[in-house]
Amino acid sequence: MLVLKNINKKFNDSVVLKNLNMEVKGGLNFIVGPSGSGKSTLLKIISGMDKEYDGEVFYRGKELKDFNSKELDSYYYNSVGFIWQNFQLIEHLSVEDNIKVVLELENLSKEEMDKKVTTILRKLSIDKLSARSVSTLSGGQKQRVAIARALVKDPEIIIADEPTGALDKKTSNLIMETLRKIAKEKTVIVVTHDKSLVSEDSNCFLLKGGVISQISDSKTITEVSKKSSMVKPKLSLGRAAIQGARNFKGLFMKFTLTSLVLMLASYFLLLNVSGTVVNEQQNILNKLIEERGNTLRDIDLVTSMVGGSSTDDKDDKKGSVDVKQDVSKAFERLKNDDRVEFIAPLAIVDNMTVKMENKEYTVETSNNVPVLNEVVAGRIPKLEGREVAVTKMFLEKLKLKPEEALGKVISINGNAFDWSSGEPKEVKAKANDLTIVGVIDSKFSISSPKGGKYESELEDSFIYSLEVAKEIKKQTNSSTSNISFRIRVKEVKDIMPIVKELEKDGLTPIGMFEMVKDILKINNTTKEQSGSLTIIIAAIAIVVSLAVTIINGYLRKKEFAILKINGYSKGSIMNLNIMEYVLISIVSAVVFVVALPLINSMSKSMLDMTVSGSNTTILGLVIVLILGLVMGVISAVISSNIKTTNNLMTGDR
Repeated sequence: MLVLKNINKKFNDSVVLKNLNMEVKGGLNFIVGPSGSGKSTLLKIISGMDKEYDGEVFYRGKELKDFNSKELDSYYYNSVGFIWQNFQLIEHLSVEDNIKVVLELENLSKEEMDKKVTTILRKLSIDKLSARSVSTLSGGQKQRVAIARALVKDPEIIIADEPTGALDKKTSNLIMETLRKIAKEKTVIVVTHDKSLVSEDSNCFLLKGGVISQISDSKTITEVSKKSSMVKPKLSLGRAAIQGARNFKGLFMKFTLTSLVLMLASYFLLLNVSGTVVNEQQNILNKLIEERGNTLRDIDLVTSMVGGSSTDDKDDKKGSVDVKQDVSKAFERLKNDDRVEFIAPLAIVDNMTVKMENKEYTVETSNNVPVLNEVVAGRIPKLEGREVAVTKMFLEKLKLKPEEALGKVISINGNAFDWSSGEPKEVKAKANDLTIVGVIDSKFSISSPKGGKYESELEDSFIYSLEVAKEIKKQTNSSTSNISFRIRVKEVKDIMPIVKELEKDGLTPIGMFEMVKDILKINNTTKEQSGSLTIIIAAIAIVVSLAVTIINGYLRKKEFAILKINGYSKGSIMNLNIMEYVLISIVSAVVFVVALPLINSMSKSMLDMTVSGSNTTILGLVIVLILGLVMGVISAVISSNIKTTNNLMTGDR
């Protein structure tokens, strides 16, 4: 049935298999050998995953190297079924859906498919687990599901790669007993390093140092007849829609987030296509200075960022740090720069209580980085000493005038986040005996062209001296030499030169300067202005869509490799991806219509732009569907070209 002749395999200059010859006829066959002996390499060759070798592998008289893509898909579906050490199940699907994912390639009715699934699960005594998610199963139960998936398509050969490697001894014995029963009807090849699994009624091959030898020969060989009806595995669009719906259910959060990204990206594209950007661009320019005020001259340098926008104390507590940078040298250089009005370390304490003159006051937490509009009394804290600037809003609650607070001593207790373990941990933070040297206005506002204005004032925007900031950082196990800080330049013209200097040093500054720079550049002419911003917004929408598509494909590469090794052709995987994104597009379109008033409201607040009218809404729906289809095609191309050897084989050579 399976014959290997003169197989030689090299990795660079290392010879892994040497003139290997073997024949597998039927029954239970073991390939044993120590780690590094070439077992996994041999398995890749037998399975058809690896064709880069010298020699020949014949299956029923035909050389595997000569198989075209359709023949190889048929080989995976009709001829071989795989059982893996790590099970290789699709974790977001139920037990029965892990079986059905194989049967979808056959032209079966729902009743026929359900009957096959029920029969195979009952045969392996796991029919009561059919509705359970495989992620909740034990190792032994998962391995039985893997066996069921391999058997349900009725292959001629079962290949088990270290099938007991992840199981305890009792469960290993049960799995091997199951494989021995299967070997009475089919050819079973077990690749393992555990010689204790080998039984007297089996053929055993020893692979050592790249050389194979038969160390036992079963007297009885199971005659395996050729499969009577060879299935041409194919996933139709209808079946792809059914499988896509199962995946949507299993990956609900991921698919829902993708739908939201698609909807928002389509909205941004709609702003451009509908001409909204052109109409609103001039209004944005006119209101820029009024909205931003003094903060327009601020440049932040933070030690770590999530999505390029947060300081280390304000990272998304569910996220992870995307960017880390050492800003200490920039701090030393800029603190004496003549272009800088002041420099303020950014140390943040949440849930603060402030003790002043033996009385305690609770400060409202904003969950924002400090806002410093202007100094209304006193000054910004010096770098040395135990000094603090408090907010005017805080003093108003205490019924103190700014001038009355200067010189008073306070102590602060609150919480901060310790990121030393890689995950946020809330810890206590305190700073005692701080002298108030300044009072700041922490108000910020966003005005609309029609005269409306959104205003907010942060009570907890305290600014500390460097000495105090280091003390707070030390309590969170953070660096006391590398501290986030904000500078305010004296003149707007100095913003971009400083930014370029920082970027040249490999740093990523944060501020309103990019907005100012882009808007002023494209303001030379109305045509250039509207055209450039249109390209920017469209590019952002497209890049985000592409990024989400690529990331989704990458995160599911193992899943698609599992499908390929079970007979899914490139076309079938493309159909599945396209239908999944059709479903995502439909969800996005529905959400787009329902949420359009809310999105317009948010867009009005943030961008001062909205879309309106039935024709514009219809155009938006068309954009959603077209962009979703494009994302589906891109995902299909990525997924269909996933290499099984890179994503399924976990053993050594």
